[in-house]
Amino acid sequence: KSAEMIKYASNAYLATKISFINEISNLCEVVGADVKDVVKGMGKDKRIGKAFLQPGIGYGGSCFPKDVKALLHTAKLYGIPFSLLKETVAINDFQQELLVTKAISRLKDLKGKKITMLGLAFKPETDDMR
Repeated sequence: KSAEMIKYASNAYLATKISFINEISNLCEVVGADVKDVVKGMGKDKRIGKAFLQPGIGYGGSCFPKDVKALLHTAKLYGIPFSLLKETVAINDFQQELLVTKAISRLKDLKGKKITMLGLAFKPETDDMR
């Protein structure tokens, strides 16, 4: 049980860290702060570190989504609401919606348009876009 919980908890924590930096990025955009500077400054704090501090369209991959859902399911079975993790999922979903909203805002009508997205894979040196 502990090994399973370690895997779920570790991946859920990293997913939460990604959702957090995405929210910071969204806030930076409206207040006029440079998210790259914020990320760089936060990453210098050894308690936080640089890993998983890249804002984008949310977390993905083969493990984060399923492990977050598994941990939420386990919490629900035992009557634990786990609001933080529910919000992590909501933020992740919002990031993907935000991408579409921004594309429509900039391009007006997406019908017939081809859109290229660089850096869509969930980690470097992979073509896996799960």
